[in-house]
Amino acid sequence: MRLIVPIIVFLITGVLAHVVVLGGIPGFIMGKAHQTFEAQGIPFYQFVASPRQTPQTQRIVRPSPDLAYAICRFDTTQGPVFINAPKGQGYGSLSIFNSHTDNVFVANLGPESDFSGIEVRRAAANTRPGALALNGRGIALIRRLAPTQEAHDLASDLVSESICERLE
Repeated sequence: MRLIVPIIVFLITGVLAHVVVLGGIPGFIMGKAHQTFEAQGIPFYQFVASPRQTPQTQRIVRPSPDLAYAICRFDTTQGPVFINAPKGQGYGSLSIFNSHTDNVFVANLGPESDFSGIEVRRAAANTRPGALALNGRGIALIRRLAPTQEAHDLASDLVSESICERLE
């Protein structure tokens, strides 16, 4: 009998810790990411290319120096968003992350790709078929293989053809 109360307290504490860690921390991390992007002047609804990664530009979380990156911040509470990126000559991908850091969509952007864009809408009962349902803020990330400065420049040129825009 003496062990029942401590066991119950332990189990309740474990469940609460589990809920806080899995439910709260990812949203906190994505919120911090949006704050950082905003402080860096990265707007909503526009792809922005990052500089080529070198030992001088890398931070503690190190992106691959062989990839060129471009990101777009968006918010489905302001209305649906259309996201697209052109095919490239080599490896490329488009990933969409929700407000809890979950990767909810991936498309191939390689030369044989048939990807022609995706509509991202706020999750609701009337979400259109083929649209991605996502509540709140998200991030679209384009990655392209770019092991040289020339390849990075080519990948950066494709950013201007990428689309991340609110639909009216």
